[in-house]
Formats: sequence, C-alpha cells, structure tokens
Amino acid sequence: MLVDRFGRPLTNLRISLTSECNYNCVFCHREGEGPAPDALSPEDVELVASAAYLHGVKAFKLTGGEPLLRRDVAEVVSRLKSIGRDVEVSLTTNGYFLSERVGQLVEAGLDRVNVSLHGVSPQVYARVTGVPGVERVLRGLRAARDYGLRVKLNFVLTSLNAGELPQLLDFASSMGLDVNLIELIPTGRGREVFNSLYKPVEEVLPLLHARAARVERRSLHNRPVFVTPEGVRVEVIANYCNPSFCMGCTRVRLTHDAKLKPCLNRNDGLVDVSAVLKDPALSREEKVEHLLEAIRVVNSRREPFFKLVDGYCATADGRVLGKPRSI
Repeated sequence: MLVDRFGRPLTNLRISLTSECNYNCVFCHREGEGPAPDALSPEDVELVASAAYLHGVKAFKLTGGEPLLRRDVAEVVSRLKSIGRDVEVSLTTNGYFLSERVGQLVEAGLDRVNVSLHGVSPQVYARVTGVPGVERVLRGLRAARDYGLRVKLNFVLTSLNAGELPQLLDFASSMGLDVNLIELIPTGRGREVFNSLYKPVEEVLPLLHARAARVERRSLHNRPVFVTPEGVRVEVIANYCNPSFCMGCTRVRLTHDAKLKPCLNRNDGLVDVSAVLKDPALSREEKVEHLLEAIRVVNSRREPFFKLVDGYCATADGRVLGKPRSI
C-alpha cells in the first residue's frame, strides 16, 4: 500500500467516466475538472485500476458528469470487478436513468450506488438541479431497492434546500437508505454561488443529534456519522476549512480526460496517462508498469488542501482562512 508524506494511505480511486451531464445543478463542482473531451475507454479504466490494485487500492468509485450517460458503464463495472475478488465498485449518479440501467449494473457486479437527491419536493428539486426529475429518481431508488442494491443518498446542503432536510431524513428512514450530508464547496460552479448558497453543517447538527441513537466516526475524512434508531447512517461531509477532513483523505482521482489528480480542490500536480493508455507500441504489461509509476508519482504529490498553520486554517496554496473547524 502506498502512503503519502503526510502518513495518509492510498486506498481509493475515484474515476470520472464523462464530463457530460443531463443536469444543471447550481453548485456542481464537476469533480474539480475542466472542459475536455472524454478520453477513457473501458479498457483504459481497467488498466489504471489494475495498476492501482497492485498498489493495494481495492475501492473504485465511478462518477461523471453523469456516468449513466455512458452506454458502456456496465462493461466498465464488469471489468473492474474482474480485477480481484476483493474489489468494491460503487457509482455516483443523479438517478435519472437508474430505473432503466440498474439491472445491467447489478448483473455486472456493482456493489453499491450513491444517488443525488437534493430536494424532496418537485419545486425545490427542480430549482437545485435544473431538471423536473424527482419522480424518475424516486422510481430509480425503488428499482435499486428491489434489486437488493445498497443505496446511499447524497444531499448537498444549501440555503435553497436546507428546509427539506427533515423530510429527506424521513424518506431515507422509510426506505432504509443511508445519507451523505454534503457541504457546498467553492470548486467549479460552487465557487460562483458559494457566498450566496453556503450553509455550514453546524446549523443542522442539532437536528441530527436529536434524531440519532448514537454518533460514530468514520476514518475516511474523519466523518462524523449519526445513526438513527432505525439504523440509517447519516455521514457529514464538510471539508471547507476543516484540516481533520483532509488528513483523513485516502483517494486520488482519474479524470475523464485521463489524468491522475491528487486533490479535488487543486488543478496542479496532475499526471497525464493518456499517452501511455493510447500507445499501440506498448503491451498491456508495459502499460501497467508505466501506470504503476504514474500512481506512485501522483501519490507523492498528495497534500492536505486545508492545513493547520500556527493555529489557523490555511490552504495548500498559502491562503489563511481563519480558525479551523472541527466537525
């Protein structure tokens, strides 16, 4: 297993399959990626993941854009699962196409899915996502449940939808679904709306405490987890000005245009592997050897974006933001 110079192990590869999306969410961070043509074939994904697996990475998350826009997404899942019996493959989706694709995904071996549900009422949902699609998403959630697929809801907390959090938790309890409560971050489109839409999770923590039977902490990002009496787990994901969050990061990213990216919040330190993947003169084994080295390099460039500096929270590029948070 690779460990960076801050003592953080590398256990997770987050793979963006496409920059295309059928939604227009007001806060989309676009996985920290810029506009560029999609460049990853299913074989490319398998090659990079195979190299990561040889470094001890066993968890792979497929993202976008919207990954279900890729007609070959089930093939990608199947190829990833073929790497090793201990591989976990999950996927993050807006859920719009889930009801029609879930059967293929389960057959391919998908272990679990994160479905974005940023509003319960049609009005709030459409205002946040730009699409009147909440009923389709709910059908997809029911279909995933019927297939026995593990499902977690992603809810990005903003001033637009914070009032629907109680209803979202009620819905999650009724369906037996876990929840990621995610703070807005100033990356991608989120940078443009951060000052107007940002709502710190501290404002809703009393609600979570009131509903929780117990509180745990997950090692990934040092996330607090509120567990309801019904067994629903609500993970709080709040990275802004939170050094303990960054110190719990265990992932790198593969962008849709074939670059290894060490941090969501930064666009430096990337390692371009497109030439290796597309070189017809290289054998599969040679490509994996090159990719092993590329992963070693990107791991050496991993660095907490938010740090403690003389008691204050500072970013990796030297900006001092103020007192650090502890969630």
